[in-house]
Amino acid sequence: AVMNLKRVAILSCFNNLRSSSSLITSSDPSFSFMTKINKIDNERRRRSPRLLSQQNAKSITSSTYEENSNNNNKTNNDNDNLINKTRKRKSKVAPKKKGSSTKGNKRSKPEDKNINRDKFLPRQREEELKVLYSNLQVIGVDEAGRGPLAGPVVAAAAIIPTNIVGVTDSKKITKEEDRELLYKKIVSSPYARWSVAIVDAKRIDEINILQATLQAMSMAASSLIRRSQYNGKIAKDATSKVDGCYVVCSSNDSSGEPILESNKNQDENANEEYFALIDGNKIPKDLPCRSEAMVKGDSREFSIAAASILAKVTRDRLMHEYDIEHPEYELSRHKGYPTAVHMAKVRLLGATTIHRRTFAPLKHM
Repeated sequence: AVMNLKRVAILSCFNNLRSSSSLITSSDPSFSFMTKINKIDNERRRRSPRLLSQQNAKSITSSTYEENSNNNNKTNNDNDNLINKTRKRKSKVAPKKKGSSTKGNKRSKPEDKNINRDKFLPRQREEELKVLYSNLQVIGVDEAGRGPLAGPVVAAAAIIPTNIVGVTDSKKITKEEDRELLYKKIVSSPYARWSVAIVDAKRIDEINILQATLQAMSMAASSLIRRSQYNGKIAKDATSKVDGCYVVCSSNDSSGEPILESNKNQDENANEEYFALIDGNKIPKDLPCRSEAMVKGDSREFSIAAASILAKVTRDRLMHEYDIEHPEYELSRHKGYPTAVHMAKVRLLGATTIHRRTFAPLKHM
């Protein structure tokens, strides 16, 4: 108790000295005396039984933690070694056969399909039919322009004996210049025979778009098979200056040059048989030959893909000409399809002679 009273008295004196802004240095005797007192006090605390028990507990927990961590590391290393051994055993036990399928083969399949598509589509169905029937000419038939608000629907029928690189579904050929290039290659290939039929918007409104499409397909196939016996209108070129429904026909010789009009019967062989492969799920009723519908045929069969390019390019050229006649509708931009720009122009300006009045929104105006 006496020592505590002395300690309190000394501390009060020391605080008074600090409050009076007096500097305490190591040479001051009170400073050295205070340091001694603090050392004694710290030594007492260090030797107290409570602090010793706490320190022992900390040392014990730290040592056990280190031991556990070392044990965990050992077990983890053992597990990793076991996993590596089992992997090696699996790789040694089951060697793969040469003919077995692997991941590499699975990846190579779509690449092969892309390569074939980049070259040209196959003629699988055409070859099958030629085995069944002798002296058979297979015609590919497809259409373009069923969905637009303006312009005609166009169908093409084509016999293209020569394989042409790049011929595929015209909808997959996004660039118009690429379609134009393929169109020129198709119509200038040796022994090519093709016909394009145009059915205008007026006829579409009369019989609906489905029947108009089937009529265009029938017109194209009939004029291709027997041009001299075709009773409909035949034009020299597909142009906006020709009104109504008509067809454009052509055939080439061995060098790819068009056969002259005076010699147009040279390509009509009475012994030839014809078979039409039609894109879609419907067949026109009045086709002059046997036929077969093929769903998504324009992406499966070469002749149908060639016909789709002929129909698409012919219709695009017509829409460019109509754009000159009706520049306010920007027809060369959207080709008559119901885009937001075209719909806004129709609501603002109304319809032209090439618009389909039975299509929305025109039928409600």
